[in-house]
Amino acid sequence: MADQSVAAPPFFADGGPALYTWMRNARDNTPVMFDEPSQSWKIYRYEDVHRVLSDWEVFSNDMCRVIPEHGFTRGNLSTMDPPEHKQLRGVVAQGFTPRTLAQLTPKIEELVKELLDAVEDRDEIDIARDLSYQLPLNVISTLIGVPREDRGVLQRTADAQLALTCENPTNGDFVVQVQKAMEELQAYIKELSAERRANPQDDVISKLATATVQDRSLDEEEVVNFTVLLLLAGHLTTMSLLGNMMLTLSEHPDQLAEVRANRDLVPDAIEEVLRYRTPVPEGGRVTNRDVELGGTVIPANKMVLCSLISANRDERKYPNPDKFDIRRDPNPQLAFTTGIHYCLGAHLARLEAGIALNTILDRYAEFTLTGLEWYPTYALCNLKRLTFDVRRT
Repeated sequence: MADQSVAAPPFFADGGPALYTWMRNARDNTPVMFDEPSQSWKIYRYEDVHRVLSDWEVFSNDMCRVIPEHGFTRGNLSTMDPPEHKQLRGVVAQGFTPRTLAQLTPKIEELVKELLDAVEDRDEIDIARDLSYQLPLNVISTLIGVPREDRGVLQRTADAQLALTCENPTNGDFVVQVQKAMEELQAYIKELSAERRANPQDDVISKLATATVQDRSLDEEEVVNFTVLLLLAGHLTTMSLLGNMMLTLSEHPDQLAEVRANRDLVPDAIEEVLRYRTPVPEGGRVTNRDVELGGTVIPANKMVLCSLISANRDERKYPNPDKFDIRRDPNPQLAFTTGIHYCLGAHLARLEAGIALNTILDRYAEFTLTGLEWYPTYALCNLKRLTFDVRRT
């Protein structure tokens, strides 16, 4: 097998243009390639990415075969295939129903107002620190059932995750870093799940702690791992969406003005942000057998990393893909992936983003970008700092 590896892609230091140029070249010349540093096959075109994410029988979600054991696999929905995946997803999906989200809406509105009230006396605000980080942390904690006074443990784990810079998920040292970052949160969730098993409440962790899957109860490790996954995914990915949304709209003042004048455009603007600045760079799978993709044969039992960023910028799928266009239609973006592993919290993320954007537009007549800084992590496209000068309505 020929070595098809090429130089690593640039990061977001320039806001993305160098990365997007690199990925256009990859789509044109090496759309399916073996990447030596990560020991994985990288996929860059929309149709190939869509196929990998859709075909779970060929492209498995069970990555335990290629990632060293790290104590975070059992009960982790992101490493499961059917039938276990469907059954466990069905249990937790009860916490993400339209009825549950409707009941959560006033709480989200209250949280956004509370967070912005806390910086009411400032002419410059940091959206990344003061809103994007805090809002989803508190929303997902409420949904899961983590009391407000205990949320510091999630914050410390999230900070440790955001500090991870290694881009090779099969690297043993990286796995150790991940495990160390999560140990405190796992220990806390272990205690909380035992409490909920004995005294269930109306929250997701209680549903997991008392659930029956395949005629058996979930054990402690499964409940802990699944809850940790939900907490981190529900916090960090939505954090990314919120920051990216405010940055992108500020860069396109004409379209921001359209959204301000017509709030019916808010959902379309959010969808275009998800395409234009995708929160999660890659989605991983493992081949169950040798498979041909894009004219290249990928052997069995190999990690496949689909570039969601590149797929969402593929000129074969989208006219003028590097243009931000809130009226883009259709917009079948893959930010939340697709198929049976479609992001469970996608509707919640959209809800939070919509409430946050509407509240900001109501409160501020103008906001002018003054500075930004990206987290140096390959796992998420997240802003560490995003400051604006603001003028109130």
